[in-house]
Amino acid sequence: MVTAALFLVAVLPAWAAHAVTMTWVRHAQSTANAAGVVDTSVPGPGLTALGDTQAQVIAETLATGGHDAIYVSNMLRTQLTAAPLATELGMTPGVLPGVREINAGVFEGQGGLLAGVGYALPPAAWVLGARFVPILGGENGNGFEARVNDEVATIYASGATKPVVFAHGATIMAWTLMTVDNPNLLLALTHPLGNTAVVVVTGTPDDGWTLQSWDGVPVDPNPGPLTRLFVAVRDALVAPQTALYNTSHPPVGNVQPAGGAAALRAGVGSATTDSAAATTSAVSRPAFRSPRQRSSSRPAATVATAGSRPAAAGKRISGLAVERRSPAVTVSD
Repeated sequence: MVTAALFLVAVLPAWAAHAVTMTWVRHAQSTANAAGVVDTSVPGPGLTALGDTQAQVIAETLATGGHDAIYVSNMLRTQLTAAPLATELGMTPGVLPGVREINAGVFEGQGGLLAGVGYALPPAAWVLGARFVPILGGENGNGFEARVNDEVATIYASGATKPVVFAHGATIMAWTLMTVDNPNLLLALTHPLGNTAVVVVTGTPDDGWTLQSWDGVPVDPNPGPLTRLFVAVRDALVAPQTALYNTSHPPVGNVQPAGGAAALRAGVGSATTDSAAATTSAVSRPAFRSPRQRSSSRPAATVATAGSRPAAAGKRISGLAVERRSPAVTVSD
């Protein structure tokens, strides 16, 4: 009897684990996109008229996909892009500050080739394993991956199996290529993600992620020897960086930020917070772990999914009264 009980305890986490098909969607065209400048401020600009149309089109595309949860960043453009789909499916999006755009640092508000290259090079280094490289005046790859992985753990803990996450171009590209076991670097280089582009991954936070499609292009889940070698080298380079990051950033325990669990259950959160506290999701989560560091612990689910009140465009989303378009051109990813 004791042996049987120990066996059940040992295998129960494996039974409880569920694979997730996570659909990442880049936001529709913002006023800053149209102006050709970088804006990673929170809450940031709204959408253009073209962006409004793109949001409607992607809602129609995703509406029949069987999605069971919707998530957005704390940036206005993702919330406006998600609004038509939320209305169509009758869901209230959960707000996850940690999937916001990569901080542009000194390139914030800038346009042109120099700003574009300066902003893009550090994330490219992160993809290759050099996650200690910072964007000038901004964040480095270790902190970026930690905050996104933290929110992915929240999505997984909600119990949703086909969530849609409205996020940002650089965030989606960097996290996917840094994390999946079958990154297609050539495809990513030749096929950057435009507005409302879709990236689909499957897996779990503990067992890792597999890239299924990149903006409609299927990706082989079984990569060739060169890709496998790249992933092995990447993981070897990342392991000590992750260990050092975890040492210097210990778990914060059960601290709840403002607009925490209760707010996220209602699909409400701060759309203007861009602090270290904002990267902590609305549930108590374990400290950041590399996808290679397996654990059977699961935080409790908190995010409202199907059956919640719809968050219609032009209404109040994440505690912020929003308009369809931002009247002034500011700056965007």
